[in-house]
Amino acid sequence: MDARVERVHADIREFLGSQTERDKAIERIQFERDKRYESMIQGIAIESREALKKAGTVNANVWMATAVYLFGVVSIVVGGYFASQANLYVAVQTTLAAVQAGKDVGAAKPAELPSSVLPK
Repeated sequence: MDARVERVHADIREFLGSQTERDKAIERIQFERDKRYESMIQGIAIESREALKKAGTVNANVWMATAVYLFGVVSIVVGGYFASQANLYVAVQTTLAAVQAGKDVGAAKPAELPSSVLPK
């Protein structure tokens, strides 16, 4: 019976030894995983700092885009003004030519009534 008890104790010690080895292996794996997580978290922190720095330039980019848009609108307005100005010059030139032509023709003479005196 003592041999049997000793054999059970040996089996239990062997089982506990294998459990201890398994636990140590799991602890090593978890420790390595925790190191990887920590390095990933540090990487995310660095990237978030860089993103915050870049976000400051977004405001400047928005204002530059607004300035470019306004410049485009002003360009269109000025271009439209000069395009219609050419038509205005043509209209003024045509009007002045018509006025000048009217001056060249002269004023219409009033109709004369027949005179009672006969020419000799």
